[in-house]
Amino acid sequence: MKLEVSHPEGTTHEVELTGKVVIGRDPSCDIVLSDDKCSRRHAIIEETAEGLVVRDAGSANGVHVNGRRLERSRLNPGDTVRLGDTVLEVLPDFGPTVVIGPGDLDSLDESSLPSSRADPSRSRSRAAARAGRPPWREPPSRPGPDTALPPTVTTLALLWALLAPASVAVGIALAVGSGGRAAGGILWAGAGLVLGALAGLMAVGLRARAGWSRHLQILAAVIGLFICPFTFASVTVLIYMLRPDVRAVFEGGPARGPAGAGDAELTFALSLLGMLALGLVLTAGAGLLV
Repeated sequence: MKLEVSHPEGTTHEVELTGKVVIGRDPSCDIVLSDDKCSRRHAIIEETAEGLVVRDAGSANGVHVNGRRLERSRLNPGDTVRLGDTVLEVLPDFGPTVVIGPGDLDSLDESSLPSSRADPSRSRSRAAARAGRPPWREPPSRPGPDTALPPTVTTLALLWALLAPASVAVGIALAVGSGGRAAGGILWAGAGLVLGALAGLMAVGLRARAGWSRHLQILAAVIGLFICPFTFASVTVLIYMLRPDVRAVFEGGPARGPAGAGDAELTFALSLLGMLALGLVLTAGAGLLV
């Protein structure tokens, strides 16, 4: 079976698959890609008992098969695999040539042709690749529900979700302890409800990859810079949210970051939790001193 490789600059060439093929930017790979959005060892394509299979080799930006980011997928003729800005299309493996006479042409119809030849969408994809226009950009779409949410975004959404009921509870507790002053009680209860609603909205927005939630998260991090116990946690969130690959997640595009961004996700998530824990300890210590 063969692959048609469409490079970001618009050039294409065909590669015949034999056994296990490693694809990436490293010169030692079987197929070397000149694509900054590809990892050094990005993906592996190999023949298995179930057929031709592609699997992610621990890349930063993932492997997208027919527009979906997958860790492992079986490949069929006509399927497209996107690695960074490079597109690989599995070409049909045609059988032996059959000789027919002129009279036999009348009995042929389009349904007798191989599916990859009869499917106009496949033809458009290959034509777009040859024209230097990546086919996955027609039309753009937001990540589907099967696309994994980055661990750091999941952590932020969980923290906001925990803050929602905590804010309401603290607001009510302060209202009850306001010494019977109605205005003060209403003010504390209202503030707790507003903050709780905002926290719940942020949790839902981050979980849904809504673009506005990223902007609000950046604003919250900027405000947090001036709250001394949580300055370091806010710096961590701000650095993370300003990364190009994170912005792409909220804008409905593929992750676009340097090689190793996937490993950085765990680092950011653990750093955020650690800085948040430090802020809580400092706050508790300040409260005891007061």
